[in-house]
Amino acid sequence: MNAARLEACRAGLSARGWAGALATPGVSFEHLTGARAERTERLVALGIPVEGAPWLVVPAFEAERLGAAVPDARVVAWREDEDPFAVAVALAGEGIWGLEPTTAFHDATRLAAAGTGVEWVDGAELFEALRRRKDADELAALERAIAAAWEVFDAVVPGMEAGVTEAETAGRLVEAFAERGFEGWALVQFGPGSAVPHGEPGARPLAPGAVLIDWGGWRDGFGADLTRSFWWDGGVADEDAWPAEYREVHRTVRVAQRAAFERIVPGVACGDVDEAARSVIREAGWGEAFVHRLGHGLGREIHEPPYLVAGSRDPLRVGDVVTVEPGIYLPGRFGVRWEDDVRVGETGAEVLSIRA
Repeated sequence: MNAARLEACRAGLSARGWAGALATPGVSFEHLTGARAERTERLVALGIPVEGAPWLVVPAFEAERLGAAVPDARVVAWREDEDPFAVAVALAGEGIWGLEPTTAFHDATRLAAAGTGVEWVDGAELFEALRRRKDADELAALERAIAAAWEVFDAVVPGMEAGVTEAETAGRLVEAFAERGFEGWALVQFGPGSAVPHGEPGARPLAPGAVLIDWGGWRDGFGADLTRSFWWDGGVADEDAWPAEYREVHRTVRVAQRAAFERIVPGVACGDVDEAARSVIREAGWGEAFVHRLGHGLGREIHEPPYLVAGSRDPLRVGDVVTVEPGIYLPGRFGVRWEDDVRVGETGAEVLSIRA
């Protein structure tokens, strides 16, 4: 197990007066152990008491494999004729235990019914806090994914030809990620399709007009999430040759993003960063066309806390990584979104993915 993350978990438990925390397989389990385990009908559960060694409840026939994957935990195997939830509750003992928030409802109810000494509570705040501050290894994985994303973009986008479909282009991007050892994904939208914020790539062929590409690739538990918008006219057209309205919308989106960058400092409320960008778009007359939040946390999940959304008083913290992706969408015509991945540094925004 990662010693620093384990210590941070125990510090969080102590601060809350909790006796422990429990995670079933998923991103938080992987974050703490460095191991992947499949979530099935057979309980696998990592228990972290505020004091003492972590324990891992596993099916007996999986004990050797999972025990080797998490060697620092005490492995407690359960037989097929045993109740694994009673095993976990007996190990927890008593007191307040925080459940990892993606724990299946069925598992949570069975834990609650398996004994009376433990009070199970929502552990979302604890587990989210553990994952928000990216350490050096996590940041390096994010940067590798971003570098691969730009390699993929350069390998595919300049060679797009008239008639290629959105789906074909998305497939080329995914294949280019696979060639580099990443699991890739891509949303590719042409013409009026670009006005749908999260449109699925379809059979629309490339023709002179707007292009929006939202793409990323995952490896080592982390991935990039980027979006670029441009006008295509037999090639990626020079900005001076873009239609005037598209150029103005595009410029407004970029100015809005820069305003958000300038607002990002430790302690600022997420909603205030959203407003910094949104006010630029609103004052330019397209406020109703910015239909989604400004951004989201990026880590072991592509969407995770913190969320840059209107009204949120959740403060940004040093080490948070967020997307900043303002957009303007004009239905039936075109849309523009521009997205970068940003770390919250000691003095402000550190844009990890910026380039022209």
